[in-house]
Amino acid sequence: MSMSVVQRLAALLVVAAPGSLVAQAPKGAATPAAAVEEFMRALADSNLFRMAQLFGNSKGSAFRTHQPKGYEKRMVVIQAMLRGAQARTLGDVPAEKSGGRIITTQLSNNGCKVTIPVTVVNAKEGWLVNEFKLEQAAEVNKPCENSKRPGNPGR
Repeated sequence: MSMSVVQRLAALLVVAAPGSLVAQAPKGAATPAAAVEEFMRALADSNLFRMAQLFGNSKGSAFRTHQPKGYEKRMVVIQAMLRGAQARTLGDVPAEKSGGRIITTQLSNNGCKVTIPVTVVNAKEGWLVNEFKLEQAAEVNKPCENSKRPGNPGR
């Protein structure tokens, strides 16, 4: 018995469909530091969709779980407040709660710097940014000491 062209196409779609669905599933980062780096790269690119894929809790990304409530607004606010900042991860230590990691992250803008802790957690889809000290991070865009440029001198 030979298969018709339609049957072959249907069989091919059934076999190929799971792979294409996996390729479109939200994906976190491979390492704790990569979660922060990718999140900041998405922020610099104004990619709010990718930011939401990299932000969440141990149950999953904000994009997938729609938690915390109002995460869309949070992504817009973070992106607006940190526009222009460059990020560099400096190291990580275990977080006291949640089995996550705290990534020491240096933000810089026009030669001025601020160092903040960023908490990341491991979820089913990979490592996700969980807690971001936005008040501290926003200091990078305030005038530096003895300068009118944004940022601060390494606090």
